Amino acid sequence: MNRGLAVLIAVASTVVAIALLLAFISYQPDQIQGASPTGSNLLGPAGAWIAYHVISSWGLAAVLLPIALAGLGWSLTARDGYTHLPRRATALILLLPILSGLVHLLPETGFQNLLLRWDMQRLHGLGGNFGWMLVGPVAPPEQPEFAGGILRRYLDQGGSLLVLILAALGCLALVQLHILAGMQRAWRAARNYRNGRGGARSDRNDRSDRGGSRTASAVVTPRPARGEARPPGRVTSGTDLRRASTPVVPSAQPPQRAATNMQDLVRRIQDDEAVPPDAADLVERIRRRREALASGDSVAAAPAVPSQTPEPVVSSSAHSSPAALSGTDTPPVRSERANVPPEPSRAPLPSAAAPLPKPQPRPKPRKQDADSGGYNLPPVELLDNVPLRDDAKHEQEKNSTAQAIESTFANFGIKVSVVAASRGPVITMYEIELGDAGMRVGKVEGFEKDLALKLGTEGIRIVAPLPNKKTIGIEVPNRVKEAVVMRDLVEQTDASQMILPLILGRDVVGNPMLGDLAKMPHLLVAGATGTGKSVCMNAMICSILLFRGPNEVKFIMVDPKMVELAGYEDIPHLLTPPITDMTKAHAALEWACRCMDERYFALRLVGVRDLKAYNELGEAEIRNRLARKGKTLEDLPGIEVRMPLIVVLVDEYADLMMVNKEVEKSIIRLTQKSRAAGIHVILTTQRPSADVVTGLIKSNLPARICFRVADKSNSRVVLDSGGAENLLGRGDLLYLPPGSNALVRGQGVWVKDSEIEAIIEHAKSQGRPQYDENICSAGAVAMVSGGGNGTGSEWVSDRGFHEAVQSMYRYNRSGADFFRRKLNIGYNKATSYVEQLEDLGFLGPQKGTSAREVLRSWDDWVELLKAQGHTWDEEDELYHDPNAMGGIGRE
Repeated sequence: MNRGLAVLIAVASTVVAIALLLAFISYQPDQIQGASPTGSNLLGPAGAWIAYHVISSWGLAAVLLPIALAGLGWSLTARDGYTHLPRRATALILLLPILSGLVHLLPETGFQNLLLRWDMQRLHGLGGNFGWMLVGPVAPPEQPEFAGGILRRYLDQGGSLLVLILAALGCLALVQLHILAGMQRAWRAARNYRNGRGGARSDRNDRSDRGGSRTASAVVTPRPARGEARPPGRVTSGTDLRRASTPVVPSAQPPQRAATNMQDLVRRIQDDEAVPPDAADLVERIRRRREALASGDSVAAAPAVPSQTPEPVVSSSAHSSPAALSGTDTPPVRSERANVPPEPSRAPLPSAAAPLPKPQPRPKPRKQDADSGGYNLPPVELLDNVPLRDDAKHEQEKNSTAQAIESTFANFGIKVSVVAASRGPVITMYEIELGDAGMRVGKVEGFEKDLALKLGTEGIRIVAPLPNKKTIGIEVPNRVKEAVVMRDLVEQTDASQMILPLILGRDVVGNPMLGDLAKMPHLLVAGATGTGKSVCMNAMICSILLFRGPNEVKFIMVDPKMVELAGYEDIPHLLTPPITDMTKAHAALEWACRCMDERYFALRLVGVRDLKAYNELGEAEIRNRLARKGKTLEDLPGIEVRMPLIVVLVDEYADLMMVNKEVEKSIIRLTQKSRAAGIHVILTTQRPSADVVTGLIKSNLPARICFRVADKSNSRVVLDSGGAENLLGRGDLLYLPPGSNALVRGQGVWVKDSEIEAIIEHAKSQGRPQYDENICSAGAVAMVSGGGNGTGSEWVSDRGFHEAVQSMYRYNRSGADFFRRKLNIGYNKATSYVEQLEDLGFLGPQKGTSAREVLRSWDDWVELLKAQGHTWDEEDELYHDPNAMGGIGRE
């Protein structure tokens, strides 16, 4: 463990321990029992709650908890403090109930004040619940229930005391507090302090004498005469060289060097007081010497200790080193193996991306307006934590891929150099520079397949050139991919700067991809099946639920699959349950169009430009402005003082188009005008063909997300350019921001089903939805009348359509071919008549080659015309019953 991290943990544990002690000291029962007035704890209600539960569990032994916490924290700073940390922590955990039992056996006469202050009589005495369960009074036999005294029932008071003492000693032994060693050091320190410096020196000399081999003299071989060969294997020491340069005095004894053995060295190192100031450096040199000998090197670094050291500790093998010959502290000499030049490696590539923004702290869950029932936003703890990443493997992969890119272009005679690389969760962006200033950029484009063959991967994309840069970007998939989770993106999102925040994922350099639906203002999501489209849709819904309450945003969800959005039913953000019946989807869109018109009318009367300015006015100002126009809020049906934003989410738009093509008109009308009215549309489709994503749809949905598609033509339909056909799938996407033509590649955020369910359950627990029944009732009228007012009611005044209905009942036949021949109209017109009759509920669906079934009678047709306010002349045979005119005929 890192030394700095260990110290940080120790300081944090000490702070927590002090806080617990303060909570215990200032605890009183009236802080948690609802007394009036309530007492105050130094750590507030949380401290009072913690102190109550800890004291009620362990009693007076709870004081051990902060002591043990601080001790475990500071033990990490020792040299081997964390090697036996699990065993020590387990022993301390077991020691708490044991001490509770011992404390429970203490007489209560000396703790009366504490018993009264903490109300421990009610908490079963000094030992709390655990002490009472171990050695509390045994229940009388007449009581059927068992109450306390597990040990006392079988061992009585004396046996329980003996067992608890033995268990406490065993736990202390497992903790390894080195109590005896500490007592010995304290005794030596006291004795040295009493005897003074002389006593301290004598104490050290006594220890040196007990070492035995510490005072042993080193064997010194006499210097051979001139011309005489030295003994083999003998290297002259530095002492011999110095003695050779000095006249030899016969009576003088040669200076002897102190020596020691490895056992004595280990014993001295373990003794803290005997270690000299440079012991750590000396041990490191000895370790290097032993490694050098083990690897077969002939020389190693072990410099001689200066003579000023009180107790020199020199290994006998150190005499053979060059450092010993020179008497200086020289670095170790490298062996022949170390002198071999290493294999050339590429320098680490600089990152081309700006550093990730500092995570913004997510605001605390806040309550909404009082009339919304006090809605609280979901906490971020509902989401999973961020997985760890291995940066070492990532750097190695970046360098090898950069070399492969340069060699691939070199094989084709193009000189490029990789100048930067930025790694994202799934894609790494490599920036290359052209070696020749006169080379065209177009020559580099089109090398995706060659690079894919060289690198053995797919999904490579070349961006030539990068926006606002003088380099060309190459996006290469990573071998080791990382998941983009929701939690870290939520923590980095400042929702106060956005109206409808959408969390999309991360781009190729790892920066968050965030969007504001209110500024888009509508979004198109396309992609083949299984590429991540549904996960993206759920992520956008969850991101809105995480940051906005039901009084701020409402949803209208259209789900042709019937199961994709069914889980969001009953959340308070819904205006209507998820619509799975496609015959009602058109009615809901028509209701949204009418709501848009009503809101624009209210905005015009109030004199503001958009919904945001309207909501900021307040009730008094709105009523004042309406009064100037002679209006009141009651005169404006469906208009409130504060109107929420509305998000219309349509899943599988292509399936909806197959059922009823009239929905395209409603979608186009919404996307053209609904931005200022606070209505925003999100469309998803798995069939991005030209007949589904038409030009009008694309022009009114400037923000688009495209996952992997089948071919380049589908990519051009969605993004107006190719590239989506080369994506990897599984969340790999291209994002076209609003107001920009530069595509952004990224990895969509992955939201687990458990996270979605947690967010939905939290929303459901905050309140029930208030469904607008006008949508359902207006929907029924809309389906009967073809959309009510507006673009879906042209059939009311279309006489040709009335002739088609008369012919259908007269001849009991229907179909486009029948209408085309009978009415002498074109095929498209005849087809529209058939679809209109199906929308109105007069014709059943097509069943193979058989004729459509007529579902309603002629009287129903007449009643429908009267309900729409249509009038006719009584003599007009077009509106006479065919049965009264001679019965149902045959063609």
